[in-house]
Amino acid sequence: MQDVQHLLLEMARCRTLEEIFDLVASTLGCLPDVALCRIWLQEQADPALCSNCRQFYDCRDHRHCLRLVVSAGRSLVSDADWTQLDGTHRRFALGCGKVGLIAASGEAFHVSDVSPDMPWVTDPDWIAREQIRDFLGQPLLYRGEVLGVLALFCRAPQSPQALNQLRLVADYLAVSLANAQSFAELRRLQRRLELENSYLRNDSGAPSGDVLLGESPALRALRERIGQIACADVPVFITGESGTGKSIVAATIHNQSLAAGGPLVKVHCAAIAPDRFSREFFGAAPTADGPAHIGFFEAAALGTLFLAGIDALSPPRQASLLRTLQDRVYVREGESRPRPLRARLIAAAGRDMQALVRDKLFREDLYYRLNVVPLVIPPLRERLEDLPLLAAHFLEAFKSRFHKPRLRLSAAALRTLRRYDWPGNVRELKNVLLRAVLAARDDATDIDLSAASLRTGASLPRPDAILTESQMRALQRNNIVAALQYCNNRIYGPRGAAALLQINPTTLCSRMKKFGLPTDAGEKRRTGNPSDKQRP
Repeated sequence: MQDVQHLLLEMARCRTLEEIFDLVASTLGCLPDVALCRIWLQEQADPALCSNCRQFYDCRDHRHCLRLVVSAGRSLVSDADWTQLDGTHRRFALGCGKVGLIAASGEAFHVSDVSPDMPWVTDPDWIAREQIRDFLGQPLLYRGEVLGVLALFCRAPQSPQALNQLRLVADYLAVSLANAQSFAELRRLQRRLELENSYLRNDSGAPSGDVLLGESPALRALRERIGQIACADVPVFITGESGTGKSIVAATIHNQSLAAGGPLVKVHCAAIAPDRFSREFFGAAPTADGPAHIGFFEAAALGTLFLAGIDALSPPRQASLLRTLQDRVYVREGESRPRPLRARLIAAAGRDMQALVRDKLFREDLYYRLNVVPLVIPPLRERLEDLPLLAAHFLEAFKSRFHKPRLRLSAAALRTLRRYDWPGNVRELKNVLLRAVLAARDDATDIDLSAASLRTGASLPRPDAILTESQMRALQRNNIVAALQYCNNRIYGPRGAAALLQINPTTLCSRMKKFGLPTDAGEKRRTGNPSDKQRP
């Protein structure tokens, strides 16, 4: 332990907590008498892992446990890799084994003359095989709180001074860990706020918490189903038409679950650029230019991650998500250490998922892994008996918001609402009433639904008015061809087709290539005719 002073100096130069852990483990693990150096951190327990823990029935506190974060050493009898973090002792229950006792008591332990038959030994064969003779363990204490445990397994007796020197390392580790956790928690809170704001921007027209308001048989059945599955830590897949309130159902499940005290992180999958998927979902390690980027999985730790529009994910992104769900771990960009997935997953889609699976547009294995508990939200037209209650609720909110207390919903207005098919569901109902309230005079008493542009008796758009994907592509291609012909195949400049179409020239070139249109002529005109600049 003569290298402790040098180790402390090197620790001060480390920029990240992971670098400090690796430095401590590799330095102490390479000392002549040390067989193994390990660090465990105390964290909130993951219910999904607790049920399979070997110490489940001996655990005193199922809310917290110790997780192995770094390991280094060398074996006498094999070439085993002791840097792995997935072995039998990757987790310790508080109070179990010597490591668990240190965390539970907050006291250091020095055990001399270690023998395999000691009651605290969890692997007697390993103690005998590796000739372990001494054990040193220090809690990572910060302001009276145990943050983790630093332990050394040695093949030679250690002096009492060695335990004191290990205390210095443990104290420095504890301070570094506390600071890192404080900064990480601040970044997580900031990230959650960013995600919440981003979701609200993308879902500004979503219905508020009123989607579950009503007493129709369909809605009562949905509420009963939510109550049955809310506390089960299994994935939930929500389907329903646009505007039915899938995000509100997800929030209801979260609020009734065991993770209600944790965060609810909502993500619009369609808004995530493909080249940013890994960074946004898994996060990124800190760099010289900035701190770590908190990914969705980390931001939702011990809470719920709601993936709206998951049918928008491309096949490569689907494969990445599938691996994470299968292994229950993810890795940040720029790191190699796996992090546990500790968030409940709720996914939602507005399209027919079975049809997407059948057409090979969505992975079947991912669909069935997500679709453990399916929930289908009924459209508003199938629960019209809830419409008066929903309309009255929205109207009361808007009357108060816009200071028009005299407005009311007449029987004639309700009949008008009932005759409509509501293709936009609860969201459309809310918007209709909002427009009606805004259009009403301050002294008005009855809502004029004609002012709300409600198409009485209207149904869903006619099939002949809907274009197929191939028709849309043909329409876009023909539009580009017409613009190029009008501009004499010029792409760039104020007289070019890009300016006429009001898009970026590089975007136009990309679309031309996609539609098989030549871009050579346009490229030549970009630089080939100086007289173009002189034309009026």
